[in-house]
Amino acid sequence: MTMLFAIFRTAWRNLWRNYRRTLINMSAVGIGLFLVIVYNGLVAGIMGDAKNQLGPSGMGHVEIYAPEWRVKHNASLSLADPAALLARLNVPEGSRVDARIVSRGLATTAHGSQGVQIHGIDPATEPLVANYARDIRQGAALSAEDLHGILIGDTLAERLEVRLGQKIRLMVQRADGEMGADLFRVRGIFHSISPHLSRGLVLITNRAARELLGVGDVAHQIIIQLNRADAADAVAATLKASLGPGFDVVTYGELMPILKSMEGLVNSISAVMEIFVYLLVGLGIMNTMLMSVLERTREFGVLRALGTRSRQIVGEILAEAFWIATISVLVGSTLGLLLIWTGSHHALIDMSKSMGEGMEIGGSVLKTTFRTEFALLPAIQAAVMVYVLTLLVGLYPAWRVTKVQPAVALRAV
Repeated sequence: MTMLFAIFRTAWRNLWRNYRRTLINMSAVGIGLFLVIVYNGLVAGIMGDAKNQLGPSGMGHVEIYAPEWRVKHNASLSLADPAALLARLNVPEGSRVDARIVSRGLATTAHGSQGVQIHGIDPATEPLVANYARDIRQGAALSAEDLHGILIGDTLAERLEVRLGQKIRLMVQRADGEMGADLFRVRGIFHSISPHLSRGLVLITNRAARELLGVGDVAHQIIIQLNRADAADAVAATLKASLGPGFDVVTYGELMPILKSMEGLVNSISAVMEIFVYLLVGLGIMNTMLMSVLERTREFGVLRALGTRSRQIVGEILAEAFWIATISVLVGSTLGLLLIWTGSHHALIDMSKSMGEGMEIGGSVLKTTFRTEFALLPAIQAAVMVYVLTLLVGLYPAWRVTKVQPAVALRAV
């Protein structure tokens, strides 16, 4: 133990014999680790918003439909007795579940018309799965008994030049194939960060939607939002087994395949970026330590001539690598974790002025104010990688020293 302590103490002193080179080396390693931690945190935050936070789009990690409804969008292809169906669902605790009646239609006023998607909602549960249902900028939310109230997006309100209290006519194709129409009065104007939803979505109560479409106690869409997106496949498999073939159970990955593809692409880019950073860090460390060893060739020759064992010299060089890794990891990981912690509470990158509040990718809505995801495990893995890399790189200069002959080393200038 005494010898080990002496080796580490000597290595510490040797580091600062050329303090400029040591500081540059440590800075390179620390900056590399800092970049890896921040990049991983930013990517995890962006992808986490896209996968885990589906509230801006009102979609679910798992959705249930009647067979063929997603293809035909026919009002008659529905799920009977949605309340009983919701009670049967075996979903993880904390999941948010909602049932909707969905139809395409035409909204018209005296100033124009616009094709819209109509959601017949339960005003008590819809705000749990859709942010826009609770972000009402003018007016108030619908009541469950309101048969002629409607909520519209702020962009749609501007296009149709309609204000609170004014009427909108909705026209749809009913379940029996006939045309259905009714007048609704604007109770509220909601806001969505998705331009598509803001200009093309209207909300009415499920009771009003049933009368408009001529259907009974049915739903067209069951939305299930989970606390963890990576549980979607398992939950969908369980529901398929329990519900049977009379239901179409799909995950967000099937509804938004581009999101899965983008996730794979981002992970590949992250892996390449990390390998590149680690390679640069490793080459920099090896170059610096090799120069340090070559400068001290005569010194090592004297130590060998005095009977110092090769393993002690190797231990000293590896101890220097240990100190470089330790200080670099402490500084780099501390700064990296501090930045991603700050970015998890406040926007790290704000592109809302140039790109608007949100952008849509494959049906998912991403905020243009990007935050990071604070997670210790990826940072620890990156720090361990730097440690291992630094010690491995230190093996080559150490091996070079063991091959030096004392007589040759003592003649070195």
